Amino acid sequence: MHSDDFMNAEDVARYLHLGKNTVYQLAKSGKLASYHVGRKLKFTLEDVEAYVASTHHANALQNEPRVQTVPSTGEEALSVQSLSQAAAFGQLEGDPLVVAGTDIVTGFIVSALNASGMPATHLVRASYTALVNLYAGDADAAIVNLYDQRSNAYNIPYAQRLAPGVSIVIMRLCGRKQGFIVQKGNPKGITSWGGLLREGVRLSNREKGSGARVLLDEKLRAMEARSESIDGYDSHANVASTAIRRVAAGLADVAIGTRREAQRIEGVSFVPLQTEWIDLVIKKTPKSRPYIRQISELLSDHKFQRDTMTLGPCDVSHMGSIIYES
Repeated sequence: MHSDDFMNAEDVARYLHLGKNTVYQLAKSGKLASYHVGRKLKFTLEDVEAYVASTHHANALQNEPRVQTVPSTGEEALSVQSLSQAAAFGQLEGDPLVVAGTDIVTGFIVSALNASGMPATHLVRASYTALVNLYAGDADAAIVNLYDQRSNAYNIPYAQRLAPGVSIVIMRLCGRKQGFIVQKGNPKGITSWGGLLREGVRLSNREKGSGARVLLDEKLRAMEARSESIDGYDSHANVASTAIRRVAAGLADVAIGTRREAQRIEGVSFVPLQTEWIDLVIKKTPKSRPYIRQISELLSDHKFQRDTMTLGPCDVSHMGSIIYES
């Protein structure tokens, strides 16, 4: 990630109207996702927004008159409220669930888990690498948006190929529009994948392993097109905002991203091409079993679904449904 895309603790404190020490405490507890860049602690706006949304959801849970139960590691059950209180006073022990991913919904789920008393941490990895980390044992779960041209499907083919022999469950999170982000008004008239091959069209590409990059490569393979024929293919940005700002500044003509990403930056327009699906892949282990139950409850909760929609336009009608299990 580029440092220009990060916020420091003072930026977050101003944004949330909190003290800087409180921001550090939230980061230390895992409730607010953070990243070490050199010796400095950094944050992204997406994760800050995810934390805000998760606190709204946690407050709603605590105000519920009913008591929900969440199994612990196997011997007893605790209420969501008592788990939240235990987390607040640092009484929860054990390894956190490691969730790999870069999508904004990753930070949202991690923050919601921590707010409900289930310790979790965010491992920043592109979708493809997130699945590799799950297979290698460096992550317990991965949030992915990987398109497979051959089956015209998202995520399941990659989970089958990249995590062979691993018992997993895949839960649907949400769908959203993926497409081209172009200069305001689309002066180059780029409306199809073939338009990337035209002379004079400059691409602001994403990093290998990201959902946007995999989508592009799959579409090029379907067209039997050579990547070197695209001006800018070998450039890459590790975050969507960097790629899109290059388009807004006139340094490129098109980037690949979502409607929400386009709406966050002035000077660009969005050309929808297809619906992409974001899914949660969880390795089935004794450690993850209580998390699977808790996540299933979270994803089926209408308040949680509404909060997710505040992160950007998305389809949550199938959120929480199990689309694959091995």
